[in-house]
Amino acid sequence: MNRPRISRWTGTTVIGAAALALGALAAAGSIAPAGATPPAYGRLALKVYEGEAPAGDPIASADLVCNPDTGTHPDPVAACAALERAAGDPAKLAGEPGPCTMEWVPVTVTAEGYWHGGATHVQFAHTYANRCDLHRGTTPVFDILEAP
Repeated sequence: MNRPRISRWTGTTVIGAAALALGALAAAGSIAPAGATPPAYGRLALKVYEGEAPAGDPIASADLVCNPDTGTHPDPVAACAALERAAGDPAKLAGEPGPCTMEWVPVTVTAEGYWHGGATHVQFAHTYANRCDLHRGTTPVFDILEAP
C-alpha cells in the first residue's frame, strides 16, 4: 500500500499561512470600527466670573468639545470654528467689533484644556471691562452668558 508522501515543506507552509492569517486578524482588530468616534480635537472648560479674578463660583460655565462639536456650550459648532481660526488660542479670537459702554463692571474668563488632540495645552485667563466687552472680544466662544 502506498502512503501519500507529505513534503517537509507542507508543514512549514501551513504554519506560515496560519501566522499570516493571525497577523491579518490582529491588524484588523487594531483598526477602529466604522462609525467609531475619533478622539476629540479640542476640549476646553470655559468659565466666567464676576470681578477682576477667577475667584469663588463662576457665574457661568460650559464644556466645549471640538471634533465632534459637542458639549454643554450653547453653540459648539460656531465656538469650535472660531477657535480653529485662532489656532486654539482664546487670546487670538477675532470677536465681533462694536461699541460698548465704558463702565467698569469687570468679568474674568478662564479656559483650560487642550487643542490639537492634546498637543497644545490651553490655559487662558483674562479680565474684561464688562459683559459687553467680553462679548465683543470673544464671541462666540465665551457666549455662555447673555450679552447685555
